[in-house]
Amino acid sequence: MFRLIATLLLLAGCAGPAADPLFRPSATYPGRGAAAAVGAIVWLHGGVSPGQFETPDTPDGQPAPDWLGRFPALGWDVWRFNRTPGRDPLAEGEARLIARLADLHAAGYRRVIVAGFSRGAFIGMAALARPDLVEAVILLSPAAHGTRPERRPQALADFASRLDAARGPMRFALAQFNDDPFDLAPAERGKMARDAAGRAGLTFLHIDRPALPTGHMASFEPEFDAQFGAALASFAVGR
Repeated sequence: MFRLIATLLLLAGCAGPAADPLFRPSATYPGRGAAAAVGAIVWLHGGVSPGQFETPDTPDGQPAPDWLGRFPALGWDVWRFNRTPGRDPLAEGEARLIARLADLHAAGYRRVIVAGFSRGAFIGMAALARPDLVEAVILLSPAAHGTRPERRPQALADFASRLDAARGPMRFALAQFNDDPFDLAPAERGKMARDAAGRAGLTFLHIDRPALPTGHMASFEPEFDAQFGAALASFAVGR
């Protein structure tokens, strides 16, 4: 009950206690509220350092990619999971995410999507196991193991364990890019995701290393939105 009341206060824009003060409606994209919105999309940023949140230029914390703005135009509210800078453990983040997704439903959102970048995408993989809470998961350059080649086996094992937990029905989009130093095994991870989607009965969209844009931050480039933004949003909402 406490979490429900806190979420409703946030939806109304009122000051009040929050179950998780870093889980909040986006300041960049003012929402309609649970009763009027089609649904909620939860954005998980990449890893950050202390001091990167709540600056005058970025009231939402770490900026989100341009294509996220397509969802408010389709009637969706944008929520953010701004994990604590400098302390961002995977297991804790995954548990908190699932709890907050349940809160959104308790607050009245009928449809929920999860989208994340880099470490946020890796944490967002936990939602693949919860078709009762989400209808789509978007992973952009998921990463949580750094760039050292010796971390490759663990990176693949952790990626596989989260894919093995996936359950359908759900829509699942994965974007990978050339010259991404944090993707230690792009071909292997792409195949793992395709195979897991087939096993779990997920509808799968794979943006697989396009010629441009490139690099770990490719999904933030205007060219990514121009090429893929409309199709990605349409896929996520089930159009």
